[in-house]
Amino acid sequence: MKFKGSKPFTVGIELEVQIVDRNSFNLVPKSELIFKSNPTPLVQKEFLQSMVEFVSSVRETPEGAVEELKNAVTAVLEVGESCGFLLAASGTHPFAEPSKVRVTKNGRYLRLYDEFQEVLRNFLIYGLHVHVGFPDERAALNAYNAYVKYAPLFLALSASSPFFSGRNTGILSYRSKLFEQLPRAGIPEQFENYGQFVELLERLKDAGSIESIKDVWWDVRLRPDFGTVELRICDSVADFERLLAVANFAVLVGELSLREEVKPDFVQIHKQNRWNAARYGFKGTFIDGGAVTTVGRKIAELVGEHERLFGNRKGRLVLGLISKPLQAEVQVEAVKRTGDLKSAVEVSILRGKS
Repeated sequence: MKFKGSKPFTVGIELEVQIVDRNSFNLVPKSELIFKSNPTPLVQKEFLQSMVEFVSSVRETPEGAVEELKNAVTAVLEVGESCGFLLAASGTHPFAEPSKVRVTKNGRYLRLYDEFQEVLRNFLIYGLHVHVGFPDERAALNAYNAYVKYAPLFLALSASSPFFSGRNTGILSYRSKLFEQLPRAGIPEQFENYGQFVELLERLKDAGSIESIKDVWWDVRLRPDFGTVELRICDSVADFERLLAVANFAVLVGELSLREEVKPDFVQIHKQNRWNAARYGFKGTFIDGGAVTTVGRKIAELVGEHERLFGNRKGRLVLGLISKPLQAEVQVEAVKRTGDLKSAVEVSILRGKS
């Protein structure tokens, strides 16, 4: 499986969003109405009929990708004006009942639904994926190892799923805990060389466990067909400024990875860091070799290192988020204030361009 190199640090973004009723804020199966209206080529079908995915083209900068998505969201919201729906972006829907949500009638989705049974029946989850381009397999593999190490930092930046099935889970990113139940999801292992990655995929294919890389849902995924490394750990987010910060941080970490080889670490360390970020956000503990810090401090440290090495300030937007509440925390406070789970959806509504 040859890695198809791409222009370094080009970006593509995928944002999964909820289609919600304008008044009740419950999920509504109106994706077909969107596709019949054909408002933008950047919107695609997803696993649920009450869900769509916005996919940017390959862009030179995160700013270009985010602006493209914002335009696409605006076009779909115009359809919603006449069809009675809004779009919301968070890692879970706070109060929808999984048993009442319809699956898109697609052969692949139905096969997955049959295989994973109750696990997939609870999959009312929505993510943000960022692709970053790399020129060759060596650069991509080292970046992949870096993203695996730092994936919890991205999870904290995007955490937006504290509620599920009508309950406050006490976890800022409950989506991440739901997703890891799949056998090929969660924090993956790091690789010493690209051949190990190829061997793993070939063995899974030969066993009939997967048909392609699309059936691997790791938090970080090499995409040889696109020439990218795909960061998949993030919750969906409703704030385009936060979305831009996450994408910028993905490029920043990718650029840092070219300066130093990333040594594989124990999987259990990565899992512990992931849990800490999902549970506590920026305040969670981050284990880094023999050092122990917090997720927030580690983000700031990487931004500072990047500024020192590259002399630019592209990480400043990321730093600004560390002192602000996470979307998950805003949701929790909104529900505490009103006593109504609808408030958690209301603060997660996508606004598009004004």
